Amino acid sequence: MRIFIADSDGGYRQPSRILGRFVDNLAEWTGAREAVRVQWPTPGQLNPRRSHTWESAAAAGVADLSRLVRLHPSDPLVLIGVCSGTRVIYDWMDAHPEDLDRVVAVGMIGDPYRPRDRWLDGTPDPGGQGVAGLRRGPIPERTHWVSVPGDPLSGVLPDCLLRGVVRASALAPDQVYDELLEDLPDTRPRLAARLKLAQQPAQWSPQLLRRLDDAAAVLTTYRQREYAALYESGEDGASPLTRLAAAIVDRVDARDREGGGDSGHGGDAGWSRGVRPQLSECASGTA
Repeated sequence: MRIFIADSDGGYRQPSRILGRFVDNLAEWTGAREAVRVQWPTPGQLNPRRSHTWESAAAAGVADLSRLVRLHPSDPLVLIGVCSGTRVIYDWMDAHPEDLDRVVAVGMIGDPYRPRDRWLDGTPDPGGQGVAGLRRGPIPERTHWVSVPGDPLSGVLPDCLLRGVVRASALAPDQVYDELLEDLPDTRPRLAARLKLAQQPAQWSPQLLRRLDDAAAVLTTYRQREYAALYESGEDGASPLTRLAAAIVDRVDARDREGGGDSGHGGDAGWSRGVRPQLSECASGTA
């Protein structure tokens, strides 16, 4: 078993505390040989020759993920996408249908492509949908989406004005937000100008006013980042990330039963899986 993670930092910086704890626990609970972060450049990052778009940066991530997969041709795979890194996972799956039988489970965390009707079993409907459009990928039956209420990337309203801005940009959604926040307008007319709305203020409907206020609220939520803590807290004691890990462990267990019980561990006599997460015993604030 190999776990490959494409996160929003491209694998070049230390992962966040929340993500690091989740990956460590998932590797232990699944008995994976290793968990490796996919290397991919930050979209918009300048160098002397070019600036990467989200598409070209993701293509570099797909190439690195393909390299990692080829290094371990017989091992089952668990793929994790985080925020803008989910594009790397989606694009790789679309480009490599021949390898999808090896994918035991896919976890999408804070996915800017999250479909409106997809969220993790055992967690409340987070509301909204991804700001970058909708993608289910080629194996939605093995894909688990996790979001939390108020996530500004994976849980915006269907008519959120930021959706059009993100789709029109070559950058990743979080970078679009960062650019808008560099000098966030403090009035509706200025925000409308930044969002390139054609209507004049005299033509604005009550609905448009509400959508402008919603866009400002989403950007403020993204800047404050308080929503991130919700991923490792839960009212009933089991955090969304713990539930995601448990769902992936269930997939691994099912694959073991179907395939004879080794889950690609090569029959190593010394292999043993960590203790499966017990949701009823997980303390709030842990993942």
